[in-house]
Amino acid sequence: MKQLFLKTTLFLFALTLSNCEKNDPQEQLPPITQIGANTFGAIVNGSVFITKDKTGYSPPGGGTPKGLVVTVGSSLPDYEYFGIDARNYEGVYIYIYIPKKIPQEITYSFKNSTGVRASLEKPDFPHLFCSINGSRYLSYENSGSITFSKVNLNKGIYAGTFNVKLKNMDDEKDIIEITNGRFDI
Repeated sequence: MKQLFLKTTLFLFALTLSNCEKNDPQEQLPPITQIGANTFGAIVNGSVFITKDKTGYSPPGGGTPKGLVVTVGSSLPDYEYFGIDARNYEGVYIYIYIPKKIPQEITYSFKNSTGVRASLEKPDFPHLFCSINGSRYLSYENSGSITFSKVNLNKGIYAGTFNVKLKNMDDEKDIIEITNGRFDI
C-alpha cells in the first residue's frame, strides 16, 4: 500500500511539474540574444507572438514567404530607412520603421504612425503599427520605444528590445500593448 501511495504521489508531482512548464508567456518567447539568431517575438495584448514563415506555395513565382524580413537602405530615390516586417501568418503583423539606413545603438521613441510601410511620405520619425485580424493599431507620440543593443554592419546583425502601446486606427479608445518585444536578426 505504501508503494502505491508513493508511486501515485511521485506521478502526480511529475505531472504537476510538466504542466507548469512554459505557462508564463514570457518563457515562450525566443531568448534575448545578439548573435544574429534570426528571431523576433513579443507579447501582443497578452498573447505570445513569434514570427514564422508561411507554409506552402505562394503564386506567382512560388517560394515561401518569410515571417521576418528586414529592409535596409532605399527603395525610393533619396530615401533611406530601416524596416522590420514581422508576421506569423495567423492574423498578426508588426511593422517597425526607423528613418535611418543604419540604426544606431540607442533608444528611439515611437511617434504617430501613419499605418503604412515606408512610402512617399518619407516620415522622419520612428513608428510602429500592428495588424491583428484586419484591425490596424498605430503607435502614437511617446507610446513606446525600441532599443538597438547591437548593430554590426559587417555581420549584418541587428538586435534589440521594444515595448509600445497602440491605438486602433478606427477606435482610439481601443488600446493594445506590445511588451517584452525582442529581435536578433
